[in-house]
Amino acid sequence: MFEKLPSQRCCAFLKPLVLIQALCLFLSVVGARSVAAQEPTSDEFWPEIDIYIHIKPEVRLFFLGTVAKLVEDGEFRNAQGYQGQIGVHVDYIPNNHVILRTGYRRGFAVGNDSDPFSEHRIVTEQTLRKLLPGDVLLSDRNRQDFRFVNGDFSFRYRNRVTIEREFDLFKGLNIIPYASGELSYDTRFNVWNRNALAVGIQQSLRRGPIRKMLLPISQVILDLYFMRINDSRSDIPHVRGIGAALSIYF
Repeated sequence: MFEKLPSQRCCAFLKPLVLIQALCLFLSVVGARSVAAQEPTSDEFWPEIDIYIHIKPEVRLFFLGTVAKLVEDGEFRNAQGYQGQIGVHVDYIPNNHVILRTGYRRGFAVGNDSDPFSEHRIVTEQTLRKLLPGDVLLSDRNRQDFRFVNGDFSFRYRNRVTIEREFDLFKGLNIIPYASGELSYDTRFNVWNRNALAVGIQQSLRRGPIRKMLLPISQVILDLYFMRINDSRSDIPHVRGIGAALSIYF
């Protein structure tokens, strides 16, 4: 599925980065647990739809649409706070080990949000991938957000490491259980203020592999996940969310 890296520099970069991030996430989670009971926590639901359009052998377009819905007092149906986001991106994939992305996203308040906002964001991403023994795939995504929130500019760097493995189910349908951890640095506070841990599973809704092709065509994938976000600079320092993303590949 993957040929050897043209250079060993990517592998040398991934190993220490994964160890450092794992240690930082462990320390941040352990430290947060001692005070979590005394701090406010928000429960949210994140539906999302992603559309990928194949343009050239190494190029595709990526369109995103999502809405975050706050679950107030445990009652999903009575939630009033919404935040929406739409985006358009271009992906360039020179080989099986590198994915480069650039794009624009627009964030906005929807409904009776008590804290409305408007955001324009330029996004750049660089993802490195390495197949480990046992067909385990390790990915390291580096993302840069150039944000204009209510007219104020800020920069956020996000590093996410994901580990996953694809399994054949039946009749050509595949699943991918995965786990990820992310750290974020925000220039508004000049600190590493946020970490996020997620576990989930992806299910192909059409026959064929999910990850064996970086540019799949005529595939539909459902991604269900649980994520916990800890933010030391937020009024609500802990967020628990359930996400459901439907990805359609043309």
